[in-house]
Amino acid sequence: MKKWQYAFLKKQGLPAHYIQDAEPILSWFNATYTHAQVQSNRLPFCLGINGAQGSGKSTLAHYLARSLEAQGLSIAVVSLDDFYLSPEERSILAKQHHPLLATRGVPGTHAIKLAIETVRLFKAQKAFTLPRFDKSQDRPFLPKYWQTIEVPPDILIFEGWCVGLKSEPLERLCHPCNTLEAQQDTQGRYRRYVNQCLAADYQTLFSLIDKLVYLNVQTFERVYQWRQQQEQQLKCKSGKGMTEQEVSQFIQYFERLTRWGMASLPEQSDLSVTMDSTHRFNLT
Repeated sequence: MKKWQYAFLKKQGLPAHYIQDAEPILSWFNATYTHAQVQSNRLPFCLGINGAQGSGKSTLAHYLARSLEAQGLSIAVVSLDDFYLSPEERSILAKQHHPLLATRGVPGTHAIKLAIETVRLFKAQKAFTLPRFDKSQDRPFLPKYWQTIEVPPDILIFEGWCVGLKSEPLERLCHPCNTLEAQQDTQGRYRRYVNQCLAADYQTLFSLIDKLVYLNVQTFERVYQWRQQQEQQLKCKSGKGMTEQEVSQFIQYFERLTRWGMASLPEQSDLSVTMDSTHRFNLT
């Protein structure tokens, strides 16, 4: 094990087998990236990573980034979460379209045009700025804390819970998928609006991604367990976080599209990685 790998595992609190588990993903990317560069004469490359809440997509993104940097490549990492709208902006959406849009999470609650412009600037090899979102405060960090990248990197890793996802077939929207939708979206206006957003500007963003990795958690029940673990870690770092009941309520906003991802992304992604209950990877 290399020194930087040991430091990464220690910082993230990961077991030693993480290196072994992630190696096939890194090998796949190296082969994919090399082929793409030969075909396109070394154009900038955007890698997307999709995974449910708590799946470890952010950890994988940063591990791949560190590994690729060790190979001499320059990397930037951003999350779709970093593009969340402020509470004030979401409040306007809630008044215009549906009260549930006051809560961050679903397509429609991101500054999606900013995300598109950011990736386009990267693709054009121009300077760009990556926003950052403070989940403990539920609002974007002040712009002075955003990351400005003057020299565009070789690779941009763009991770997020619905990255690469296509809109749902309309027939899937007919019935609520959980208590939240059954009680607060009785006419289906919320889920139809979310689906319309996903079908529009989000597809423009996703079209800029060169290859997509999908971390398939296989069951939605794991999302609650892993999201609870994330919240505990957040509390340890910042002293703030959601209660178990708040987590249970919060993940219902993500349930519909997470389940749709499980049904559709294994075939649509460029690399599908199944995960077991202990977060271990298996390439399929």
